[in-house]
Amino acid sequence: MKIGLVSYHREPNYGTMLQAYALAYAIEREGTSCSYLDYRYVRKPLWRKLALKLANVLGLVKQGDFAFFDTKEFRQIRDKFAIFHRNLIPVSKHKYYADNIKSALNDYDMFMVGSDQTWSPYMNRNPYCINFLQFVEEETKKCAYAPSFGTLRIAKEYGEQLSAYLNSFKFISCRERQNCAYLSSLLHRDITYVVDPTLLLTTKEWDIIAVEPKLGKNSYILAYILGEKDCIAQYAEMIGNKYNLPVYYIATRPCYMHKQNVLDNVGPQEFVGLIRNAAYVVTDSFHGTLFSINYEVEFYSFAKREAKTKEIMNDNDRILVFLRELGLENRFKEDNDVTLELPIDYTTVHDRLEPMRTFSRQYLNKIIK
Repeated sequence: MKIGLVSYHREPNYGTMLQAYALAYAIEREGTSCSYLDYRYVRKPLWRKLALKLANVLGLVKQGDFAFFDTKEFRQIRDKFAIFHRNLIPVSKHKYYADNIKSALNDYDMFMVGSDQTWSPYMNRNPYCINFLQFVEEETKKCAYAPSFGTLRIAKEYGEQLSAYLNSFKFISCRERQNCAYLSSLLHRDITYVVDPTLLLTTKEWDIIAVEPKLGKNSYILAYILGEKDCIAQYAEMIGNKYNLPVYYIATRPCYMHKQNVLDNVGPQEFVGLIRNAAYVVTDSFHGTLFSINYEVEFYSFAKREAKTKEIMNDNDRILVFLRELGLENRFKEDNDVTLELPIDYTTVHDRLEPMRTFSRQYLNKIIK
């Protein structure tokens, strides 16, 4: 059995790359071979490739939300991501494009849509996207583990698209319980709720790749902020002042490069080590929240977007929804909330999380065996 994985796996985002690593690790841990399809929408002509390389060398910014990663300022971080991807993410030997994607049918026995926001209505607007495995005709070869919609608000038009594509999947699961219920009613079949791939791995398994920070154990506040809201950094600084601990910022955007304690050389492995050793984590990230829980670290989570944008995108619902599963909803803070909570009772959290983790592992094994 060889499984072809379809998910985001090379973007310079800690959660994206670590969830990709985790899913492949969990599959291969069971003795099944897998790799991510090295898929590109279209073939870039040679002149285009050379122009992009030149832009990187000159530190020129390309268009896009994460264009700053191609500047000199973020070069160390970008290189860390590239090394992690090259060494620890299994990727297909062949490159696939829209005009030859069907050749992957000769290379794999089954195809699995992975986690992250692979079924997001905002991510699937490109006509060449393959996140619904449109190129696979046999139902027995199509499955999904923990894809996320990134939102709990799904438009009727997108529901019609989902119905057309997903009815042919043999196994379907989802990372949001509410969206499992939505898909169940849409497709008239049971959709399985499973945890994010990063939670399939124990802390001992994450420790294998974690890089030990030089900051000491429980001696700092870690601010991992993907958005740019001032209130999140202010909350982290408030905790730091209360406990006389420095606040260290992972450089996720140019605005954090100017912080006093900025960490501008953090790759995915350093990221895991930093969360493991932090006294507190303050974040607006789904995976920042999950790693904090897995390592039983005190944390506070915020919505990434401002109120108006949040109403449109609403991609932080998933944080609060999962925290409710574990009885940790008080760890999700509104922007104007400056209160602190009592320490987390991780014994109770463990009692809730472990059955979910065990069931999810069993479900994954059911697919791949």
